[in-house]
Amino acid sequence: MNILVIGAGPAGLLFASQMKQAQPAWNISITEKNTPEEVLGWGVVLPGRPPRHPANPLSYLDQPERLNPQFLEEFKLVHHDQPNLMSTGVTLCGVGRQALVQALRAKCVAAGIAIRYETPPADTAQLEAEYDLVVVSNGVNYKSLELTPALAPHIDFGRNKYIWYGTTQLFDQMNLVFRSNAHGIFIGHAYKYSDTMSTFIVECSEETYAKAGLEALSERDAAAYVAKTFKAELGEHELLSQPGQGWRNFMTLSHDRACDGKFVLLGDALQSGHFSIGHGTTMAVVAALLLVKILDTEADTAAALDSFNARAVPLMQLFKDHANSSRLWFESVGERIGLSNAELTASFDARRKDLPSLQEALMASLGYALGR
Repeated sequence: MNILVIGAGPAGLLFASQMKQAQPAWNISITEKNTPEEVLGWGVVLPGRPPRHPANPLSYLDQPERLNPQFLEEFKLVHHDQPNLMSTGVTLCGVGRQALVQALRAKCVAAGIAIRYETPPADTAQLEAEYDLVVVSNGVNYKSLELTPALAPHIDFGRNKYIWYGTTQLFDQMNLVFRSNAHGIFIGHAYKYSDTMSTFIVECSEETYAKAGLEALSERDAAAYVAKTFKAELGEHELLSQPGQGWRNFMTLSHDRACDGKFVLLGDALQSGHFSIGHGTTMAVVAALLLVKILDTEADTAAALDSFNARAVPLMQLFKDHANSSRLWFESVGERIGLSNAELTASFDARRKDLPSLQEALMASLGYALGR
């Protein structure tokens, strides 16, 4: 089997390394349009403690502790300057995205998988001629590759503006902070992902964004404005930005199918979901493990992809439903901002309770993928 993986992010890297482990004789290579140093993002949230949780990609690294993961057991919601502290109910793992990607890349290289950087995807006809299977895992940017109509995405943009910052202020809990000023409501999502750094995601309505004049501000001035808004949380610590990580509306990308012909989608190229439920990397890992299992056990590739489609698409649809319910809650939070801290916390907790359990669906898929 000759397999090309497009995109050297967590989804494609984990698939490649696990597939090579299952089938050492297969030829697997990876292309990445960016340079080796261009890895966007600050911290991400993963489930459980490695190596015990199979949906945590750190569980597949030999020395996960070298990435300095941070384990979070508490959730804090701040509203009206009042903190409400409670258990997360599960152990969460914060880790730097750059460190995670680089470690997974090193694992692939050690397994004999070549990664070619600064290599945009070839056209689909050339890819079909050269490879038995093409795994498209280059995130929402995969739209630059013209795939078959069956893999045309459904795209929906959220109403809130958001930006992904880093900061040297350390947040020992999963923090959800509501702050209001003369321009409107700002929401901060914060957690530590190393001994020295935290993620700080900020969102607000488009109306608040316009009233604050954020579009006209420089990157530095916008960060200073937001840091002042959350001064109670940040103190004198700055908010740090990266090129390509400016203000934007969240894009939900989804599909009716996960594969067609020789092409199969993984990670955000298959399904993106709002950051407020923190499952993006988890879904990428589970889908990658499913694809490895099915390709390893099905003799016929076409039948294997049909099986992957049947298992992956319902799971991704459930993920989309959970993520959209959460996104819509945040987009309409102005309707509830007058609630007390306890009332707002209860509303937040209930925002996805009418949906089937995503956790149960994930564990069922992992059980199949890992033969448990």
